Amino acid sequence: MIDKKLLNLLGKNKKYIAYIILLDLLLLVTSIASTALLTFAISKFSYGESAIIINLILIMFSVVLVKVILTNLNGRIIQKMSSRILTSTRDTLYDSLLKIKTLNNSEACQLGVEGLEQLNLYFTVYIPQFIYAMIAPLLLFALFLTINRPTAIMFLICVPLIPISIILVSKYAKKIFNKYWDKYLSMGGTFLDAINGIKELKLFNYENQKGVELDESNETFRKITMKVLIMQLFSVSIMDLVAYGGAAAGIAVALFQLQSGVISSPYLVLFIILVGSEFFLPMRSLGSAFHLAMNGATAGNKLLEIIEQNKNYSDGNLKINEIRSIEFINATFKYDDGTEFVIKDFNFKFRMNHLYGVAGKSGSGKSTLAKLLTKQLKLTSGELKINEHSINELENKSIFKRLAYVSYESHIFNDSIFNNFKIANPNVTKDEIYSALKKVSLEYLIDEHGFDYVIKEGSINLSGGEKQRLALAINLTSDKDLYIFDEATSNIDRESEELIIKNIYELRKKAIVIVISHSFNNLINADKILFIDKTNIYCDKHQNLLSISDKYKDIFETQLSGGMIYEA
Repeated sequence: MIDKKLLNLLGKNKKYIAYIILLDLLLLVTSIASTALLTFAISKFSYGESAIIINLILIMFSVVLVKVILTNLNGRIIQKMSSRILTSTRDTLYDSLLKIKTLNNSEACQLGVEGLEQLNLYFTVYIPQFIYAMIAPLLLFALFLTINRPTAIMFLICVPLIPISIILVSKYAKKIFNKYWDKYLSMGGTFLDAINGIKELKLFNYENQKGVELDESNETFRKITMKVLIMQLFSVSIMDLVAYGGAAAGIAVALFQLQSGVISSPYLVLFIILVGSEFFLPMRSLGSAFHLAMNGATAGNKLLEIIEQNKNYSDGNLKINEIRSIEFINATFKYDDGTEFVIKDFNFKFRMNHLYGVAGKSGSGKSTLAKLLTKQLKLTSGELKINEHSINELENKSIFKRLAYVSYESHIFNDSIFNNFKIANPNVTKDEIYSALKKVSLEYLIDEHGFDYVIKEGSINLSGGEKQRLALAINLTSDKDLYIFDEATSNIDRESEELIIKNIYELRKKAIVIVISHSFNNLINADKILFIDKTNIYCDKHQNLLSISDKYKDIFETQLSGGMIYEA
């Protein structure tokens, strides 16, 4: 009933489980003690021994006070444990997503919020309750043996019926909760997809049809939710029947013995009646927590899947302070599910103070090259070296510290202009920001709105050209050794494209610059162009490539005749 793999996620926080269990056991002792004192006080009152009652009341008050203190302390420990678990598990999820993104945005958000909240309940509620429910009945059994053996045996016989009922329900429940989470994540993804594409839905007059799809997704989720609720209600009813039936059976045994004279004191039977429920409450609470456990365990296993998928992500130990050169040696790459090579036996060296263009048809492997350089992908065979060291030996952080990657998908955060620049360079000054914005003709953003002007979510208060120019300006202040521009001028106006390309070419004075582009106009002045034609990669200047590769010449002339080539 306890998943050891999930338990490993706790790390040092496991100690809090022991604290919670210990406090629960102390609370059980105080509860039994207060009940015993109450029963004893009633017996003394019935016999007319009122003098001792005041002392008993004072002792009871002290026990209750201790119980209140222990309850408060237990709550504080659970709160502290909860806070640490949520922080550590969200850090784990975040670190995994930083390595290789395995979920879409909606799934990541839902798992990171609702999913980990449920996992937190699994750790803070279910696991302590599970262990406590195993110990408490044994302690009570030992106590009842000293009071009345037949009652103790009856209680002990009935208690295991609750976990048996839980086990019987668990197999069916596990399937239900797996489906529940799959539908939950799917519904969130469908809704987010519709929100992101709402403009297109309106333009294509498809909003009503999309609404029907959302209704169907919601209805599917509603049905699986109802199955979960029915299953919970059914299992709770069974556990209530066992718990209260077992308590009633034990009490019936005690009453029968009182009637037959085996037990002489009615106050002892009163104590058994009052404490008898304590025999079953731990298991009953465990049964209620079981549903939390199934939900939390399902979310936790999804987190473990992400961690497992990212185990192959390599990180070296060697640190570098600069990137002087990058070299591919007999480099070969193909995707696991692909039969054709994307890159095969590629040899090339990128040098400082040079600008390299990467060209080729869509799907030829241009972006694959960029992903290899940024360690998003790993070579199938061959070597990729930075400063004569294998990229696999180098620490990822030290590589990324010296590398800038800009694409048409570059994200601008929902924050002020100033803070967006601070992300790239914590020491950047306002003068440097203004200078960078001026280079891309965006200084009017500061002139009109100031440095605290907030870029809205999705950069909806910027045009496409403004967004990409702002992304470039941010990277201009980052002082890197390697700049990779992956289709950084796609889908923007020609004026913005010319301005961006002009600034990109300026960067080769201080760095290695790699420009991946479908537009040959952006590459014709590069020091060298890498033209990818299937697995063949031709490396030369623009004029030389026109005579070396007929395919390169054909694409260039097609773009030229279509007006895509203009003076750079």
